[in-house]
Amino acid sequence: MTDEEIAHAEQTATTPVARLAVVLAAAHAAREEAMRGLLLEHLDFAAGTVTLDGHPQRMGTLTRTAMRAWLAERKARRPHTLNRHVLVSQQTAGTTRPVSNYFLKRQLTLHGVSLARIRADRVLGEALATGADPLHLTVLFDLSPATAVKYAELARRLLHGSFDQQPNPGH
Repeated sequence: MTDEEIAHAEQTATTPVARLAVVLAAAHAAREEAMRGLLLEHLDFAAGTVTLDGHPQRMGTLTRTAMRAWLAERKARRPHTLNRHVLVSQQTAGTTRPVSNYFLKRQLTLHGVSLARIRADRVLGEALATGADPLHLTVLFDLSPATAVKYAELARRLLHGSFDQQPNPGH
């Protein structure tokens, strides 16, 4: 992502729920479906983990802070909800359903912030930082092997300054 895109995401994510979505995409490469499906049982503050798509991940300070801010707002706005999803809205507070696809779009995408782009930037950043190992990317982010190889190949091209050359599928 460009510095301008990062600044725009920071300026746009002014509510606790928007900040949480950006943090989950940026720190954990969480997909929107994973955010929508995240349950309160998937949070373990004592152990410092969040389980996304069935994969426990360390909850760093940024995630912990954003999660606590959103949970405080959630409790203040909807103190009696029985909905176990972390993300709840006015429409889902009285149900057990996850928020709609539109919920996160309304928070960010309609304002020019792409959670998919933030997620992709996180995966590419990890590939660059860890030597472009597709197995590592597959395990860490639950990527398909083909997708992990694409990220690893892009990272290798960036690391070796061969971005303008076409990749060699035999290597």
